[in-house]
Amino acid sequence: MVRSLPPVVLAILVCASLARAGAPDPAASLLVVANLDTPPIDEAMLQRVYLGKVVEIESRPIIPVNLTKGNSLRKAFMERVLEHPDDKFIAYWTVRRYIGQGTPPREFATIEEQIEFLRITPGAVGYVHNLAELKPGLKILLKKP
Repeated sequence: MVRSLPPVVLAILVCASLARAGAPDPAASLLVVANLDTPPIDEAMLQRVYLGKVVEIESRPIIPVNLTKGNSLRKAFMERVLEHPDDKFIAYWTVRRYIGQGTPPREFATIEEQIEFLRITPGAVGYVHNLAELKPGLKILLKKP
């Protein structure tokens, strides 16, 4: 004989599964955002900026920032925008720094720290999960589904 769950327990389980289904998935959405002062940047130029090959656009400095290694959003950004696995990106910057060819993008432990830096730093470029994280002082440069 099959026993049914009490209605309250069933309601809790349904709500919990709906909440999980609506949670942001870093692999599902990605927005490259920048300070309002940052000129428009396409995906190819963005790759060059993060590799240190372009440091200014329209005579304005461009400052790329990153989340720390191991962050799932950083991994999605590396794969879907820069088209480099994170380990390859780190190795690239290790060599460039060693031979005196620049420094890697500044890293932030949290999205909130990164967003605040982007808001107050002209020319700063970074990334967020979705539109809900977009704050005043930021604009969207690129959307990746």
